Amino acid sequence: MIEFAQPAALWTALALGLPLLAHMAYRRVTEKFYFPSLRFIRPSQIPRTGKRTPTDIPLLILRMLLFLALAFLLADPYWKSDALPVTEQGSEETLIAIDLSPSMSGWRGLEEAKEEALNLIENTPGKLGLLGFGHSIIVKVEIGNNRESVRAAIQSLSVDWGRGNAQVLLDQAPQLFSEQAVRRNLVIISDFQESDWQTAYSESGNQGIVHQLIKVGDPDGVGGKRPNNLSVLEGRAVPAGPGKIRVWAVIRNWDDVNKTATVELIAGGETRLRNLVSVPPLGSAQTQFVIKEGDYAEAMIKLTGLDEFEMDNQRSVWLKAPPSKKFGFWMPEFEDEGTDSEKSFLKTAVSSSGDNGWNRWEWDQDRTDSIRLGDDQMDIELLMVLGLGKWFEDEQLAEFLSRFLSNGGVALVTPGEPFSSAVSVLKSNKLLDFNFVRVAGGAVRGKNPFRIGALEEDSVLGDVFSGKSARDLYLSAIHRFGIMKPGSGAGSVDIPLRDREGRPLAIVRQLDGGGRLVFLPFRMNTEWTDLPLRNSFLPLLMELTRSELADAGSPGWPVLEPGNELLGIEGSFKAKEPGTFRFEDQWVEVVLSPAESSPATVSVNEIYESLGVSATEVNEAFLAESIAEEERNPLWMWFAIFAATLLIIEMLWSRPLLQPSTQNQIHA
Repeated sequence: MIEFAQPAALWTALALGLPLLAHMAYRRVTEKFYFPSLRFIRPSQIPRTGKRTPTDIPLLILRMLLFLALAFLLADPYWKSDALPVTEQGSEETLIAIDLSPSMSGWRGLEEAKEEALNLIENTPGKLGLLGFGHSIIVKVEIGNNRESVRAAIQSLSVDWGRGNAQVLLDQAPQLFSEQAVRRNLVIISDFQESDWQTAYSESGNQGIVHQLIKVGDPDGVGGKRPNNLSVLEGRAVPAGPGKIRVWAVIRNWDDVNKTATVELIAGGETRLRNLVSVPPLGSAQTQFVIKEGDYAEAMIKLTGLDEFEMDNQRSVWLKAPPSKKFGFWMPEFEDEGTDSEKSFLKTAVSSSGDNGWNRWEWDQDRTDSIRLGDDQMDIELLMVLGLGKWFEDEQLAEFLSRFLSNGGVALVTPGEPFSSAVSVLKSNKLLDFNFVRVAGGAVRGKNPFRIGALEEDSVLGDVFSGKSARDLYLSAIHRFGIMKPGSGAGSVDIPLRDREGRPLAIVRQLDGGGRLVFLPFRMNTEWTDLPLRNSFLPLLMELTRSELADAGSPGWPVLEPGNELLGIEGSFKAKEPGTFRFEDQWVEVVLSPAESSPATVSVNEIYESLGVSATEVNEAFLAESIAEEERNPLWMWFAIFAATLLIIEMLWSRPLLQPSTQNQIHA
């Protein structure tokens, strides 16, 4: 089939009228004869002429064919094959990638994406494949000739709950093209949400892959912020007095106009309470519900009313006491009587420091041993290292302890024998830079024990031990302890407890990550002190080990986002969708990632720049490849030869005939 690259040039075919007009206007000139007299010529009437018709019809047709050939030549004709060799050979491959992150469920993102993808199937030659991506690759149809499988996969697509990760697509898409592909086209259909795409980067443009970006789910079509979205940003249950639970929620307004929303608390499948909340532009507002404890185990906080993105309009919470805080011990493999006694005292003290409700402590030696083996996933709140000494270095535990502290853990350390070895271990591993002087009291208990000095009035311990509660503390006896002085690299440490001569009885180092290291220069057993036998021992221990993270609020149940994983003792829990779940001895809450609620999007030009090319270059390359898809055989050479041939024939045909120069003379 003949087609033209410049069809507008066919208007020049109107010039066909020029030779026609020329032939109609042409008159043959009568040959002149000279007579000496007119007397013998008879007069005759000149006949009337009718419509003028062109003369020399064959030459006219020749000239019209010449003009027609020139018009076709200017239109750049080519022959387009109906069967494309590219499709048959599979030399061109197109991969359609559709974003399935949660934000695509809003602003008609997924519906538009399906329409665009189905349209591509109808109009894209070559082999096709499909990738659906979100937190990971969700749907994959290998590149091939089976378009029906691609069409069916597109029609059945649905959004995922995991936070979008565009880097997953950019890393894996180049691997799906075959080595035999002459052209590789990657068509990405997404809303290009800012939180998913702002850090995406790829060099696939350097691998011969041509990108085409199609933006959906943007009513304005220019990027920026999409309108009309409210979200439940936070939800939590806390005690509200005897037999009551307070459920509070934070509602976020992503628009720049004030919004009024109705928030419901649903428990047992029914709406129990309802609040009306006014949320300022681009701000947040809190709302609270009070419910009777024990009636329900879980509840849902839900926004009523329609907005453009409904997946973030609800959040499930447990109405149960939070998990108990875990503690455990690191000790030498062979325990002596003093270490065993110290462990028993500390175990009893910590276990009894909580209550049976929202503040509980539980001894979990399995988790503690896992940390000792280098497992950072098995978290505990309080680690007690008893009798620190050479065994600590032999097992190379300094690195594990440092990681535990950097993750916000609290460690209580007591010295082993000899005392100097404990100080050396702390100093060599840069945990605490203090110098050992001597052990006050020696190996034999003195007749006059050491007493705890007065606490600073503005300290936390000063507030706890005020009035009558301080008497028991100040009467406590320290039989012996290590005298220590800060070294040159001691840094910022706290000495909350001293003896009456001002020497440290507790050294506390607060780490940047929220962790807390507490070193006691004495053992918590009756050979070193009588603190375990007094009522003052319990609050003293818990206040010394209270971390900044603990002050931030009581712990809650584990909160995961879809796609995250929680490790347990016997297995792991993979979060798939929001809700409340039971895993081993934990009650897990799974919530939608707050980043998916953001209406901000990235422009297509910015995405092109992150891929290393400009939008103009990509459009030109994609257009060039679309043209190259067709099998085109240029015909301009044949039309040029045809036109030249006609021109030569016309010139020969219309050349003037040679006549003799002599004139016929007639004599009378």
